[in-house]
Amino acid sequence: MIRYGVLIAMIAVLAMMTGACTQNKARVVSSPYRDGTHHSEPVFYNGKHYKLKFKYLAHQDLYDVNIIGKGGRYLGAKAGDEKIVSNVVSSAIRHFACARGKKAHIVPGTVRHSKGAWMMQARCGQS
Repeated sequence: MIRYGVLIAMIAVLAMMTGACTQNKARVVSSPYRDGTHHSEPVFYNGKHYKLKFKYLAHQDLYDVNIIGKGGRYLGAKAGDEKIVSNVVSSAIRHFACARGKKAHIVPGTVRHSKGAWMMQARCGQS
């Protein structure tokens, strides 16, 4: 009888501990880059060279990204061009910034084109 009482008490303690863990809503923010520091990486994607500039914004847990054609090559402003540069950015941020097993996603509504360059924001998440 005492064994059952101890077992029930242990189960109750485990249930309380599990409940306490699931109620914690703290968000862990992680990046290999310091907050606000600018980084630049050359990218070769589908036979073309690009220059990727980005900075990590810890308060939003995302990357502010600027992509241009290497050597000042103009990047077009059409929907097809947007899809290509979004794919380049997703691939590059995943490679350079996301933890293993995470995939980079473009933040909806942040993609814009100006003077031959593209700007957008990306975030690492589950694949």
